[in-house]
Amino acid sequence: MLATIYCLLYGDYHSLHKRLLESLRKRLPQGAARVVIWCNAVCDATKQWLEQYPCADWAVIFSDENVPKYEVMRKLFHGEHAPQSDWVVWFDDDAHIIAADWWTKTKTYLAQKAEQGVCYVGQLWFVHHLPGQWEFIKQSAWFKGLPSQMCPTRKPGRKKPGIQFAQGSYWWLRTDVMKQLNWPDERLSHNGGDTLLGEAIRQQGLPFHRFHYGVKLNDAKRRGFHEKPAGSKQDVRR
Repeated sequence: MLATIYCLLYGDYHSLHKRLLESLRKRLPQGAARVVIWCNAVCDATKQWLEQYPCADWAVIFSDENVPKYEVMRKLFHGEHAPQSDWVVWFDDDAHIIAADWWTKTKTYLAQKAEQGVCYVGQLWFVHHLPGQWEFIKQSAWFKGLPSQMCPTRKPGRKKPGIQFAQGSYWWLRTDVMKQLNWPDERLSHNGGDTLLGEAIRQQGLPFHRFHYGVKLNDAKRRGFHEKPAGSKQDVRR
């Protein structure tokens, strides 16, 4: 199987949950991928929707507790629902599929880029490192000694240390690379994992392919847990 698709749903936000789940039900060809849905303290309307539209390829896990994102991810990637596929795909509940040919176009893109070693795919974002984050990165088991990237600032021609990464609400990661990195990093809780994954990929000398055709990402206000980004000594929110 090409991919295992993981979705994380949270709270009393049925309209977001339904938007994502309906888009998968309508636009993922039957039998094309296994779908694993983790439900963090979701509302009754979402539970009822999942009961109304059962699917043989879907597994649903309900949690009464709002478990931090990267704790969920680690349970899913390395536990009972670990992938038996070439790729893992991640959806937060603020993302949804908007193109009917999303799956076909994405499969074609991956095949075309196979000779380039495609392994990490998503929408390009970048951030500058906060105080403490580079030290946190250098302590990582996956750190290979590459110096920090330099990312643009608002001042023309000026750059600051930072990282390019795939926006965290939707991305693809090849399963062998996930296992190589032992991802997610065991130090992660809820915030900062998307940027850290971008750095972990770069430290291995692996490519980042910028492609997110057919998916609307980050399409809702931030909800749930709030914590400072991983490794930051500065108490800010991103």
